[in-house]
Amino acid sequence: MASQNQWLTKAEDFADQVLRHSKHVLPTVARLCLISTFLEDGIRMWVQWSEQAEYMDMSWGCGKFMANMFVIVNLFGQLGGCVMVLGRFRVPIACGILFFIVVLQVGPVVFSGTYNRLIVCGVLLGIPFVNS
Repeated sequence: MASQNQWLTKAEDFADQVLRHSKHVLPTVARLCLISTFLEDGIRMWVQWSEQAEYMDMSWGCGKFMANMFVIVNLFGQLGGCVMVLGRFRVPIACGILFFIVVLQVGPVVFSGTYNRLIVCGVLLGIPFVNS
């Protein structure tokens, strides 16, 4: 019994040291996890610009100019919102920008992937309340 208590004390001390050294990083890691979908989508918009614009033009029939404008708004909205959230700069405004991007993407698609977008909306509503 004494060796078990000794082992438990060592484990608690180790956990305490790990938490002490990592507590300043955890809020940023939590925010990164929450916005990872937007970050991935924004990077994909950047890397696959022409494919995204062509897909938007073909699926919506909106013309190349409007398709490129959609990609630009998505790119800057998503990456800008992610940078603002990670930098803790006007987080409620950043969440509003990301929420606008979700609405922009869901609007024309009419219920395609709606459940996934609703989950993302729930995450956006919770980000401003993450302890900084």
